[in-house]
Amino acid sequence: MQILEKESDDKILRILVDSDEESLFSLLKVYLMDMADVDIAGYTKEHHLVDKTEFFLKVTKGTPEEVFKKGLALAKKDLESKKL
Repeated sequence: MQILEKESDDKILRILVDSDEESLFSLLKVYLMDMADVDIAGYTKEHHLVDKTEFFLKVTKGTPEEVFKKGLALAKKDLESKKL
């Protein structure tokens, strides 16, 4: 996955990647939306044949990058605890 574009301000993070990352972003959205500091989390694709996916995150407290990393860490910890 290559990051094509990243925009960030105090409360919003937008990442555009060059691959079909709907599965990863769908999983991450579940963990982020359970966090109290998250206002909105989601992803979108321009078209199903275009391999570009945009992920966006809006937070109420903290920086969006910190919250994004916390969400990834929670998902990783949860997945590691599962027996596959």
